[in-house]
Order: sequence, then structure tokens, then C-alpha cells
Amino acid sequence: MSIKVLKLHHANMRLQTPDQARDFYGRVLGLAPDPTFAFDPTRPNFWWNIAETGTQFHTPCAANPDGSPSSEMGIQHVALMVEDILEAKRTFDHEGIAYREAQIPGRGLQVFIHDPAGNMLEFFEQPKGA
Repeated sequence: MSIKVLKLHHANMRLQTPDQARDFYGRVLGLAPDPTFAFDPTRPNFWWNIAETGTQFHTPCAANPDGSPSSEMGIQHVALMVEDILEAKRTFDHEGIAYREAQIPGRGLQVFIHDPAGNMLEFFEQPKGA
């Protein structure tokens, strides 16, 4: 029993401030923010599109209240788009792999696991009709 992974969808990397994200990912790398994802200053995050590949960098921004670096900086997870998210869950159940779920409006079900080394992976199914 195995999961059919369709593509690497995004890597989620925490930065300290929105200005860092705008300067590096926008100015230096020349990536465009995803126009379907509105920036929310109460939960600062950018979704940066990598050309027409459908792959993105997500850059949520988090710092300690005093502005010092958070211990959560760096790569938080890598997301894989799968053909069938329910089949992925059945595979994790069969393999005895613990997971947690989240429902995201417009994206559907997301499933998070840790690989044997402790790296977090997110799995989700492409929304129907997308």
C-alpha cells in the first residue's frame, strides 16, 4: 500500500518579519505573491509563486514579543499534493503512522505526519475542479 504523490507543492519557512519576506523572496528572488491569498497583518504570511510550476514558498512571520528571533525559524514543513487524501490516511493507519488533520477553507483536508527523522510533512489533495 503506497500513496501516489503528484508533486511537491510548497515548503513552509518561518521568517521574523514581513519585511524580511518581502525583501528576500520578492525583491531578491523576484517571486510574485500568490494573488489568491490576501496578506493578513494579524497572521502575517506570504505565499510566493515559483513561476508557472505550481510550487510555492510559504513564509509565515513570527518573532518573540521583544522582536528577538523565535526558536521556530527555518523550514517548518514540506507539503506534498497527493492523488487521494483519504487513501493517504488509510496508508498511514495501515503503517501505524500518527497524523493530525486540519480543514482549510478552499483547500480541504490537510494531513500532517513526521517522517522517521522527525521532519514534518503535509499532505493534501488538489481541490476538485482546480
